[in-house]
Formats: sequence, structure tokens, C-alpha cells
Amino acid sequence: MEKLFKNAVNQSQAVEQKKIANKKYILRAIYFNGPLSNSELAKRIKLSTPKINSLLLELIDEGLVKELGRGDSSGGRRPNIYGLVEDGFFVVGITINITRTIISIFNSCNQEVSGPHYFPIKMESDFDIFKQVNEKLDEVVKASNIPADKILVAGIEIPGLINLEAGTNLTYFPGVDNLFEELKKIFGIPVFFNHDTKVRALAEQHFGLAKDKKNVLMLQADWGLGLGIIMNGKLYSGKSGFSGEFGHIPLVDNGPLCVCGKQGCLETVVSAKAIARQAREAIQEGKSSLIKELVQNDLDKIDITVVIKAANAGDQFAISLFSEVGKWLGRGIAFLIQIFNPELIIISGQVAVANQFILAPIQQAINTYSNRDISNDSEIKFSELGSKAGTMGAAAYALEQISKQKK
Repeated sequence: MEKLFKNAVNQSQAVEQKKIANKKYILRAIYFNGPLSNSELAKRIKLSTPKINSLLLELIDEGLVKELGRGDSSGGRRPNIYGLVEDGFFVVGITINITRTIISIFNSCNQEVSGPHYFPIKMESDFDIFKQVNEKLDEVVKASNIPADKILVAGIEIPGLINLEAGTNLTYFPGVDNLFEELKKIFGIPVFFNHDTKVRALAEQHFGLAKDKKNVLMLQADWGLGLGIIMNGKLYSGKSGFSGEFGHIPLVDNGPLCVCGKQGCLETVVSAKAIARQAREAIQEGKSSLIKELVQNDLDKIDITVVIKAANAGDQFAISLFSEVGKWLGRGIAFLIQIFNPELIIISGQVAVANQFILAPIQQAINTYSNRDISNDSEIKFSELGSKAGTMGAAAYALEQISKQKK
């Protein structure tokens, strides 16, 4: 009798866990695709329409889903359309990089309801930075009047060599195992992190130019240079999660020393940090440029935004600097085209803001270094998500991960 009772309890628990998982799949499907009908959800989740309908009714009672009315019909009865309740739950997206931290809070309809909030917390090999970020998050939540108990999960994009299976960041926290558990202790909610470039590739896949595309490369040309790879519709991470270190391929003969220890890495001539350095060095050597006036002779204030401003004002030195950046970036892209044969290459990050100055030299370099029959298969576009790509991608990644959990 006791054995039968235990079996019944176990079966009941298994059924409940499966129901919770299916509810998460429904919430995830609507979050990423917008309002859907019962039949559309059934196709995506591979459940019967009566089962989907039963789960939708429960989600409506739980205040997470709402009926939006009738949709269009190609014949027969018009289907009911279901969407998420705007304040049913909230997701936190956090960017931590080498210059600052950005925090945004999104509602269940992927609308940014608070943020972006900027804080001078930089990525470094001190685990206490996460405690500082959590303190700032608490301040943001309170100031935004968002119920803390409705925050479902947080996503964080960070740089470094990240092994998701082991939960480690070998670059910044080599001695810390299972960062997921450590971060959950600090934030008090489930936390999922991933490399910044992969997170932004995911944002492009769900909300940007890569939506409904199968083979896409996303170049994040920011303070560094990273590569997000979407193969056969899935984000590719490699064996240990270290794929996409495109910026550390040494392409420049006798080039500058990179932070990774190698000389002539592509990142040393095309990143936002490299552009600012090259501008500063040239002006110190006597190069005439509007940049010097824009920073009032304080060359330490030169950053990519200043160089872009000068280029937009017609400064020939700034324009030539971006032309050189485009040439090197195009040469690197030519190799990627030869290897991956992607349908689309997206360029994002601060460098992409200078798209009018780098596109032509990028294309010229591709024509020079790539087989025309192959390169004609690939389209190059600049991201339309802008600065929100990081936090939006981090939030989306976190929701995607929590929806995969059984409980």
C-alpha cells in the first residue's frame, strides 16, 4: 500500500511539473512572438488544442495571460487571440562591461518600463561588483514602483571566456564555480548570464534583423570585437562556450599589442577603444583635426563619440580613420563569408553608429578578399536595435533559460 501511495505521489508531481513546464512554454512563445491563437500555440508547443486551451484558462486565472478577441480566419470560425498581461511579470536585463553598468526592466510584453539606468560600475575581477549591481537594482525597483515579487528572473551580459555548462567565467572569475548559484544568492532571484556578443545575437534573432533567418553572423564592434553565430536557426556556442572570439584573430602584421597578449589582433584596429587610441596618438604627433577642439585640448577625453561627431562635421582625419577601420573590418568579414556563407551579417555596437563612413570600405575589402560568388550570397546590415540591444537581449536570454527549467 505504501509503495502504491508513493508511486501515486510521484506521478502526481510529475504531472504537475509537466504542466508548469508547458505553461512556461506558452509564456515564452507569446513573449517572443507576440499575441498568438490557440492553434498557433498548439503547433509551436506540440500539444493538442484542448490541452492548450485548458492551460490558457489557468494562466488567465493566474493573471498572466489575457484574451484579446478574435483574429483573422482563412475560412471557418475566427480564432481567439491570446496575449500577455502587461504587468503579469517583469524581467531584468543588465549589461556589465569595462566602462559601466546598465540596468533595464521589461514587462511581460517586452516593453522597457524602467531604464536604461547607467551606473559607474565596471567589469573587474572582484565578485563584489555583483553586490553593487544588486544594490542599484533594488534602488531602480523601488523608484519604479515595480512589485519585487513579480520580477521573474534577471539576465546579465558580461565579457570574458564563459563556459555555461560549468557556470564559469575564466577571464574574470577563474576561481569561482557555478556562478549561477552564487548570483542567485546575491540577487535573490534566478540569474542567467552569457557573453555580451551572444546575448546581442539573441536579441537580433528574436527582435531584430535576424528574425526568421537561419544563418546569421552578428559582429559586435564596441569597446572590443566579438562575433555572435546563428547556425540553422540556433545560437552557436562551441564546445565550451568560447566561440566568437573574432577580435583576437591576429590579422595586422606588426600591429599593436592586444590585451590578450598577442600582437596585431583585429580588435586593436577596429574597436571603439582602438579608434580613440589611434585618434589620440595621431593628434599627439601633430595631426590637425577638429577632434582636438571638441575635447578642448584634453586628449584624454577622446572617445569614439567624439570621433564620430568630428566625422559628421566633415573632419577629414576622422573620416579617414573610419575608412581604415572599415577596410580592416571588411577584410575580417571576407574571411567569415568564406567560412560560414551566411545569409546576413549584422554589425552592431558603437562603431556601427559610424556606418555611413565604414560601409563603402567594408564592401570594397570584401570584394577584394572574398570570392564574389560566395560574397554575393551575404547581405550586410547595421543593427536597428541600438543601445537597448544589450539589456533587451539579456532579459530575453534569461526568460528563455528559465522557461527550459522543469520547475
